[in-house]
Amino acid sequence: MKQIGIILSLCLLLAACSTEDDVNEIFCGKRFKITGLTYNGQKIVKDVKEFYAVDGTYWISFSQMSVTGVLQSGMSVEGTWSADGGNRQLTIHLTSPSNSDGASDICNKVVNILKNATSYSGDSNVLRIKRDNSSYIELSSL
Repeated sequence: MKQIGIILSLCLLLAACSTEDDVNEIFCGKRFKITGLTYNGQKIVKDVKEFYAVDGTYWISFSQMSVTGVLQSGMSVEGTWSADGGNRQLTIHLTSPSNSDGASDICNKVVNILKNATSYSGDSNVLRIKRDNSSYIELSSL
């Protein structure tokens, strides 16, 4: 009888566990600084200081369904996002910048990954936005 009770308790415990991410906990109300960039398998930013030559640049913030950020000085991004915590799919639709004339190569790569985001990994402290397994942005919460 004791074994049956233990088995039932374990079944209830396992049934209550969820492998789905809490998307709101990970994204909403968070401001992330960009700490790394890998593009087509090549690590583009080797030193985080490359991102922060100017204060207040290279950050992204998520709120209920909207995303904003500042990349290089004077270039901001805005748009909407959605994520599925079950399979970690991520979609970002940027409404600005509509063009990135005069933007640095790093900035253009970040925008490309954001526009073509397919998934994410990590949590509310360290997050990776992926275009694919060889192109992604690494972020840390502020």
